[in-house]
Amino acid sequence: MKKTKIVCTIGPASHDAALLSRMAKAGMDVVRLNFSHGTHDDHLKVIENIKNLRKNDGINIGILQDLSGPKIRVGILPDEGIVLAKNSTVYFYQGDRYLLEHDSAVIPVNYPHLLQDVEEESTILLDDGLLELRIEKKEEQRLCARVIRGGVLKSRKGINFPNQILSQRVPTAKDLEDLAFGIKHEVDFVALSFVQTADDIRCVKEKIRAGKSRAQVIAKLERQVALKNVDEIIDTADGIMVARGDLGIETDIAMIPVHQKMIIRKCNLQSKPVIIATQMLDSMMRSPLPTRAEVTDVANAIYDGSDAIMLSGETAVGNYPLQTVNMMRKIADNVEHNLGLDRGWIIDSEKHIKRGGETVIAHAVCQSAKDLNAKFIVAHTMSGQTARFISMFRPETPILAVTPLTSTYQQLSLVWGITAILLPEIKYHFMDIIKNTEEVLLRTSYVTKGDLLIISTGLPTAKPGATNLMKIHTVGDDEES
Repeated sequence: MKKTKIVCTIGPASHDAALLSRMAKAGMDVVRLNFSHGTHDDHLKVIENIKNLRKNDGINIGILQDLSGPKIRVGILPDEGIVLAKNSTVYFYQGDRYLLEHDSAVIPVNYPHLLQDVEEESTILLDDGLLELRIEKKEEQRLCARVIRGGVLKSRKGINFPNQILSQRVPTAKDLEDLAFGIKHEVDFVALSFVQTADDIRCVKEKIRAGKSRAQVIAKLERQVALKNVDEIIDTADGIMVARGDLGIETDIAMIPVHQKMIIRKCNLQSKPVIIATQMLDSMMRSPLPTRAEVTDVANAIYDGSDAIMLSGETAVGNYPLQTVNMMRKIADNVEHNLGLDRGWIIDSEKHIKRGGETVIAHAVCQSAKDLNAKFIVAHTMSGQTARFISMFRPETPILAVTPLTSTYQQLSLVWGITAILLPEIKYHFMDIIKNTEEVLLRTSYVTKGDLLIISTGLPTAKPGATNLMKIHTVGDDEES
């Protein structure tokens, strides 16, 4: 049974219905629709293919909508680009037309708050961090900068402003338009790009609630300022994506492993799903086999406690989308079966876990399952929280999460170690719950008579967040109500 989940970005290389089915069977758990690319019609075709796949193949695949956010870029430059020589002076202004003034480049930027937001002595990074400049002074209509690390700059390359809090917040107008589309077509997760503070997340959650959607918000950590607000962001979001691409530009790239481990641990301690993204098997865009370093990167993300690992260009535009999913699944399975997880730290950190009835029950469930060598942990859940609390302790025993809600069923596709089972009929008496669950597990061949289960649920049944009961149960035992 799968534990670490795999998120696949869907694009021209993988949108075909037959290929999506093969990728799902190979180990894809969640599809990511990147709204920085493609049209609504393109994304709708994928959504319809996934819904058909769920119905026809009975596979639980989550749908993650990734909003593009405010990507700041330079404007149109000469076709051959412009050379930014080290120690030369260049200028930036808000506009779209390249200028040349007294042999100095005047570079257009598509950001209306450029002069307002960027401070003197701050750093500007261009083209994924390949070029670095220092702002020397602010003039009336432009910024004067000195080139620290030079090179050739071409049109439409991205700009990053490390340590600067930008006044253009998320979601943007485009994000809101795309979000309305996602809500209409029942996406399960909404990933919010370039999060700076928890208020960014609250804004999107309000829009989701207003649209009567149960979609969960995944905050993408890719700005240095987000790391300063990381605790509040994790607390507010439903999950986190460590977006190592822009994060490796905005922060010291040598610190990426440190940031990654820190974020994973904080998410684990709050039972918040965490996705590791960017260049995990990047060479498989061109090659049928990954590099040894990439295999180790994937393995370490799993070993550290990630809920999910993500493929981007590898499955969206790469030459080997299916082989990439197979490879990632193989790496994950080998780590889980041979190495296990690095969970020693969580024992030392348990004092930091938010203590309450649910976490105490979850810990007892995991410990009991281990001590009694149970076949499964069975979590009855409405919102998914019961199952997530159990997953937080990363038990060796497989977790079956039984829920009557389709939204919860699909959202658990992202959570480590959980196989979700949809059981639409709600039972309100505890022994009826046990009986109904047992019938489903026997019918689906998860269990046979005599198997030992550790069951966690809450009473009253239909109240989310009320996990307060654990039962040791042998399948087939007749029990009085």
